[in-house]
Amino acid sequence: MATSKRKSWAGRVYLGTDEQGKEQYEWVGRFTTKRERDAAVARRRIELEDQCEQTAKRREDPGAVITWNEYIDRYLDRARVELKDSSYDTARSTLRAFRRDFGERVLGSITRTEAEDWAARVPPSKVPTVVMLFNRAVNAGLISTNPFKGLGKRTRGRSEEPPPNEAEFERLLDACAALGDYGPQMRALMEFAAYTGTRPGELYALEWGDIDIPGNRIHVQRRLYRGSLDLPKSNQKRTVALPPPARDALLRLRALPAYGGDGLLVFRSKTGKRLSQPTLSGYWSQVKAAAGLSFDFYLATKHYGVHLLYKLGLSQRAIAAQMGWSESAVENLLRVYGHIDLIGLAEIDALYRDKVVPLRSARATA
Repeated sequence: MATSKRKSWAGRVYLGTDEQGKEQYEWVGRFTTKRERDAAVARRRIELEDQCEQTAKRREDPGAVITWNEYIDRYLDRARVELKDSSYDTARSTLRAFRRDFGERVLGSITRTEAEDWAARVPPSKVPTVVMLFNRAVNAGLISTNPFKGLGKRTRGRSEEPPPNEAEFERLLDACAALGDYGPQMRALMEFAAYTGTRPGELYALEWGDIDIPGNRIHVQRRLYRGSLDLPKSNQKRTVALPPPARDALLRLRALPAYGGDGLLVFRSKTGKRLSQPTLSGYWSQVKAAAGLSFDFYLATKHYGVHLLYKLGLSQRAIAAQMGWSESAVENLLRVYGHIDLIGLAEIDALYRDKVVPLRSARATA
């Protein structure tokens, strides 16, 4: 005996007509009763009306509708494409605190007072990224003003402390002996880093094929960042000078019995593998303890190298080319160390050394 098919009710929401005049519907579902169908269609119609209203508000005043969580997601999606991995990671990590406090808020709801209070209670390094985030929202026309404007100014940090003086640098070199058989390799690494201005990540990735010893040149082509090889921090390859002290350090390195011959990598760990930040930090902790000093490796090598090159009489332009920095960055660093005034006085001394101009007496000018 055939059973009768139970009646059901189809639910659709009318959306209007398309450009050709054809009626458009959105399917909601099939229901066992007409009442259930009508209730579901009514709910969906309200949802669609709310969506239309939200869309209109986004067009008219997006800052009153879009949340910071939404905007930061878009910002980071673009940053992933536009920025290097290290810059993207920095942006993502520094925005976490802002997300936690303001992520659910809409773009235009944050006041200047809230911005000042927030900037005062978080680490200073968190603020510049937020300032840039708001600047981009202003430029996109999503908000009219940046309540964080002027709050992201750099503060004096450890990287701006004076580097070791010559005596302290020698103490650090001598303290490499605390690493035993690896001490001479660590000493060569320090000397090479100081005289060439090579960054730690670039040192880890440096290969013998990158070094032209007869031509006294180094081709800095890559760096190690979080276990992966990438372009140097400046986002471009560069060629720098190989000063005689750095060249001599390399020659001594290759002659060491414990070094292990002519492998691909210039600087290696105690086990002969590629160096990394955690490995170098472990070695450097022992060196600092033995020397009784607290300089970090970057300050004790690259910043010391700036000090050394300027003392030898190189121009800011030459130092910038060697270090992979801008001239303004070199000038700022030298100002922190107090070298600009000292060199300025030395230049005046040199000017008058062979060109003495006697002052005329008051009687002669009367």
